[in-house]
Formats: sequence, structure tokens, C-alpha cells
Amino acid sequence: MPMDDVMPVRLDVAGTDLDDAVSFISDLYGAELQVESAADPFEFRYVAIGDRTMSLHTVRFAGRMTGRLPPSDAVIVQWLQSGSSRLDTGGDVVDMEHGVPVPLLPDRTFSFAMDDYEQRLVHLSREVVERVAVEQGADISAGLRFEATATPSEQSVRTWHNTVALVSHTLRDGTPGRLLHAEMARLAAASLLEMYPQQRPLPTETVLAARSAHVRAAVDHVHENARLPITSSSLARHLDVSLRALQEAFQRDLQTTPNAYIRQVRLERARQELLTSAPATTTVREVAASWGFAHLGRFTQQYTAAFGETPRATLDRRDTVR
Repeated sequence: MPMDDVMPVRLDVAGTDLDDAVSFISDLYGAELQVESAADPFEFRYVAIGDRTMSLHTVRFAGRMTGRLPPSDAVIVQWLQSGSSRLDTGGDVVDMEHGVPVPLLPDRTFSFAMDDYEQRLVHLSREVVERVAVEQGADISAGLRFEATATPSEQSVRTWHNTVALVSHTLRDGTPGRLLHAEMARLAAASLLEMYPQQRPLPTETVLAARSAHVRAAVDHVHENARLPITSSSLARHLDVSLRALQEAFQRDLQTTPNAYIRQVRLERARQELLTSAPATTTVREVAASWGFAHLGRFTQQYTAAFGETPRATLDRRDTVR
């Protein structure tokens, strides 16, 4: 059974039999594996803990292994502790560096060649990663995108390892409640997206053509902070301009008001979240409230006017959109 279907995940398997190790990994991931050489004596260990939302894995294998892994429902982030590994992610070939995480997209087959390695992995639910990406303002209408050959910043890598250490301590210290585990998964997803940011929607042609530097700055600020309690007045204070000047600039350049622009951005973010959420576990009211719409009836009216369908209809067609 693939690891991503196991709930909860709690494994600690070790041994010195090469055939048993290969059979265990093959069965666990549904993988095609070949061992080209192995140490004598041979040693192997596989440890995993977590659940379907997020699980942490450590693998040690004393030998050279090659193979192909089938598509997974999870976003898998892996990095080497020792040994060597070359990944072919279906277009990009990556020689992994010790300690530098590399993300693998769900629904992709990838091949690998690894030698005398110790590797750590984090499996994250795609739904969790997508939700956090949407909250950050990313455009994931075409799915998640990770540039495996990109080099993440040293600071973002340190943040990732600190996050994983915290998650690991939390999981091993006992069985965290569902809410705490969910927050840990969101934290890991945010750390991943800091290393490998998703593409943000490009400003509309109207915004690009805006003559006012204040309007361009205001638009950027709204997109970066849409979840915060921004108002026309707070936006004017942030830009150090008068409210009247900001309103006039928006009307001149975008033919709208600052408040209307803020509302439209939040409606678009709410729509992205509805498109990537599971109807069984998410309500329209929760999504509306998370984007600052306290009145459900008014949100539904504004949403329907903007997108030509009710928010409930958007949520219900998630499976067909994806």
C-alpha cells in the first residue's frame, strides 16, 4: 500500500537482509527498484511517523539503488544527510546536495540513482500546500509548480530545517491533537513555499498601465496582505498620502475605489481557496470569514455578481476543476 494512503503512519523497520529491504521499499511505494551493489555487511533502516496530512521519514541504505517511483498524492520534500543521489523529475536532472531540500510534485513519476545514502523526507498533503499557496496569493490555477533545479536561499533552507525539527519534536513527544498536527502541516507547507515560491498572478494590464506610483504601490500592498484588515484609510497611511489623494488616484488610473479593489482581490482569493478545498471538510462560511467577509449573505451576493456562480457551486465542483 502506498505510504500516502496509510493513516496514521508509524514505522520503524531495520534489518541486514538485502532482499527484505528491497521488497519492503517496493511494496511501500509501489516502486520498481534495482540494487546494483550493496555493502557487506548490509544495513537498512526506515522510520516514519505522522499521518496522511504530513509525515516525516528517514531512510538509510548501504548500497546503490536505482529505480522509478510512481505518482503520489503528496508533495514530497527530500534531502540527503549522507551519500549521493541523482533525481530525474521528468525534465530536470538534479544532483542533490547534502541538506538542501528538493520538492517533488504530486502526480509525477520520477527516477533516481542513490549510493550509500541516508535521506530524510517530508510528505505533505497536496491540499494543505495548495491552500497555503492560495493564502499567500499564488496563482495555482494550473497546479503547483516547483523549479527543482532552483537554488533556495540559505535563510529559507535554515527555516525549513528548523521547522522540521520542531515538527519532529512535536510528533515524537507524543500524539498531537488533530488541530495541532494540522497547524504543524501548515507551518511546514509555508516553509516549503518560502524555499520554492509559487508564481503570483500578474497584475492586470490596467494596473501595469497605472500612471501613479502610489496606485502601483497600493496594488502590491493589497496583494501581499489581502488577509490582513486593510482599509482605504490604512492603505493611505501606509503610503503616507491623504485618503482623498489615494481615492482620486485609484479612480483616475483604475476606474474604481481602493475599497472596491481590496474587496475584489479578497473575492478572488476566496474563489481560489474554494476551488482547492474539499466540500466535506470546508464550509463557505469558513472561507468567507477567513478573507474578511463577516456577513455570509453579502459575501454570497458579491461573489455571485463577480463570478457568475454562487460560492457553494464553486466549492461543489472542486473535483471536476482539479
